[in-house]
Amino acid sequence: MKFVFIMDPLDGVKAHKDTSYFLMLAAHQRGHVVHHLDQNNVFIQHDQVMATVTTVDVHENHEQPFTQSHKQKINLADVDAIFIRTDPPFDRRYFYLTLLLEYLPAKVKIINRPQTLRDWNEKLAALFYPEFTPQTLISNSVTEIGAMLAKFERLTIKPVDGHGGEGIIFVDNSQADWQQQVSEATQNQTHWVVAQEYLPAASQGDKRILLVEGEPIGGILRVHAHDQELNNLDAGGTAHACELDQHDLEICRALKNNFINKGIFFCGIDVIGGKLIEINVTSPTGLRELTQFSGVDHHLNIIRKLE
Repeated sequence: MKFVFIMDPLDGVKAHKDTSYFLMLAAHQRGHVVHHLDQNNVFIQHDQVMATVTTVDVHENHEQPFTQSHKQKINLADVDAIFIRTDPPFDRRYFYLTLLLEYLPAKVKIINRPQTLRDWNEKLAALFYPEFTPQTLISNSVTEIGAMLAKFERLTIKPVDGHGGEGIIFVDNSQADWQQQVSEATQNQTHWVVAQEYLPAASQGDKRILLVEGEPIGGILRVHAHDQELNNLDAGGTAHACELDQHDLEICRALKNNFINKGIFFCGIDVIGGKLIEINVTSPTGLRELTQFSGVDHHLNIIRKLE
């Protein structure tokens, strides 16, 4: 089989923790051809979606994880699976990339379906399941957010287009400058933010649960660094082993059919205290840590499913 990974330059990959590298390694170990593709190198030539790719060998040596060989122009209709793994996950280029990939035949498995990547904002998608989410307000109004703050006393506020913990703040109604903080978060009331009731369980960490074809394969607990509040790994948090409880499994069951219908093959959801916070469909992380904690070769299993 031929696998294409659309992602950032290989020299920036941190092989010891990178999920994209881990999937590439699994594909290589299973004997498949692995291509790296910069999203800038995708183009349509009349009725064919073309790309200039680099073929790579993938090694377990984290100091030298890749050997890049020749570049070549290929017809993406001739590959078997395409992983979209760019970071940051969503910007203008990413949007147009998903439009270009729509012209590929259905036999090419794209992870995940381009239309769903466009439609499912990772901060907002959880609101399709309000019975599982904390109380949430999407607004750019200081007045509206202030009314919610008066009700819940403490809020978690994050930009609708953020990632990796970027731009997240915590606001208490006892703070004299809360209006200024909210105004800055909304860029003077011009950008929508997600304002959620603060969940005390967040102090104990949040769960990143990974799902393949709608089924949970396990989860990791992300815990914030000392004197910090953000649990995100990119914000200094650390990963720990954890078990999925009945609340977690109930959420997964509720999501399964929709994930399958929307073409979401591999994704991650974030859960705090039994509440669904985010649905990560663009480039979910945590696969390396989950494999390490569980002793199960989840990366190989994902490639086997695609086979």
